[in-house]
Amino acid sequence: IAPSSRYTAASLLFFYGYFISLIELLFCRSTGKEFALKIIDKAKCSGKEHLIENEVAVLRKVKHPNIIMLIEEVDTLSELYLVMELAKGGDLFDAITSLAKYTEKDASTMVFNLAGALKYLHSMNIVHRDIKPENLLVFEHPDGTKSLKLGDFGLATVVEGPLFTVCGTPTYVAPEIIAESGYGLKVDIWAAGVITYILLCGFPPFRSEDNIQEDLFDQILLGQLDFPSPYWDSITDSAKELILKMLLVNAEARYSAQDVLSHPWVTVRFNGVSKTW
Repeated sequence: IAPSSRYTAASLLFFYGYFISLIELLFCRSTGKEFALKIIDKAKCSGKEHLIENEVAVLRKVKHPNIIMLIEEVDTLSELYLVMELAKGGDLFDAITSLAKYTEKDASTMVFNLAGALKYLHSMNIVHRDIKPENLLVFEHPDGTKSLKLGDFGLATVVEGPLFTVCGTPTYVAPEIIAESGYGLKVDIWAAGVITYILLCGFPPFRSEDNIQEDLFDQILLGQLDFPSPYWDSITDSAKELILKMLLVNAEARYSAQDVLSHPWVTVRFNGVSKTW
């Protein structure tokens, strides 16, 4: 079912999430452009309506080249239809799984894309709170290059003071969330630091050998980072320095999104021009 007469539904892309029935591929009849139609089943949202409302409220506000754009929304009694920008390359989790790790050049481009999106969100006092590879979509440009676009704003919120809600995904969660000491925008930078680490070696900086969440959280709270051999032997000191600044337990001392964008590991490869890989 297309949300208006201007679109033709082409095919099912995939089932997604607990609240969402499916995502369909849409064609705009007048332009031939492709979009993703996200269909949210309201019956499955009972008691969790705020997550959907959050996502749509944030998506209405934002417009940035590294954030998935909301094109149109149609609200019915039983479903909410969201016409979204289509990222055909899948998500970064799938990309990491297939490739294991990336070159520094490609990884730095991805960090540039993510930090650009975070700088924009943080300038509006919006914290995403669920930065992880599954929520970073690979957008393929007509010239064959790719860039990352941030999606899934279900946990996003405006920061008006310290936040205390424990949320996020364990591997990427910042120490101040675990400590329940109050947190803000910098939790997104921590998660971006974890992703940067994974991009370069293929595994996370904090991990439990026996998959015990308490052990993982203890490691995150300590924030003791290492760069084990041989996986990190060929990685530049500049990359390691950036990761250390993004993964400081002290949130005040931790890098901001602008700091990440200004770091030599990111800037040297771009000179403010290229945003794709």
